[in-house]
Amino acid sequence: MGATYTSVVASRLEEQRRTRTKAELLDELMSRYRDPLLRAAFDLQSRLYNIAQNRFLTIYCTEEDPDAREYAETNTLYVIAEYLGWVEILRREVRFLDLGDELRTRAAASLVDEIRRAFLTDRYPPLLRIFNGQQRAIGEIMTAPASGAEEGRSRLECMGYAKFVTRLGDPDFARWFEHLRGDIAVLATSRENAPRLIALQNALVELVQFLDEDGTRLPAADRRKLSRAGTGSSSDRQARASR
Repeated sequence: MGATYTSVVASRLEEQRRTRTKAELLDELMSRYRDPLLRAAFDLQSRLYNIAQNRFLTIYCTEEDPDAREYAETNTLYVIAEYLGWVEILRREVRFLDLGDELRTRAAASLVDEIRRAFLTDRYPPLLRIFNGQQRAIGEIMTAPASGAEEGRSRLECMGYAKFVTRLGDPDFARWFEHLRGDIAVLATSRENAPRLIALQNALVELVQFLDEDGTRLPAADRRKLSRAGTGSSSDRQARASR
């Protein structure tokens, strides 16, 4: 009887240990992958907000300073590509955001899918349209093996801005962004906001709110949704957050 009881207790302790280890591993994975996705989604929604609300592209793409024009265009390309890069990494490495809760995992996947569909839908004019295969391709070329990864263990990270700027000199890399460059030029001179831009920004804010419900990682004040009926007054604080 004593031996049986000891065996049962040992089995329960071992199960508790495995459960704790799984939870710790999940926390590690989420801090490694969820937080970069959160930041990338935040940066992209902030840039889209400033394009629509504060005429970011209109101001900087028409400046006489070539550095300002280059930054406005290239960094806008980057925040789009960075977001798609982290989505691709999550798809490969985490089998999509396993948040330890099936309902929350489904909700997260649904929010990311809403952004994917906002990029590709024909419901809006073609400005900023990125088809599904193009989204995957951009995500793929933005990924690279993580520095300092353990031997024998594959880890990916998203390309940084400096390397992105350098890679744009490669025609095979740059070709994936040619149509977006044209769209940015149109947005810089347009007096009306593209409806896709507004839909994307709204969907990205929903994802940011979900991943950072209590606003502890990123400022809650800098995640305002654009109005689908138009834009209101400017927000200098959110403008600064995206530059």
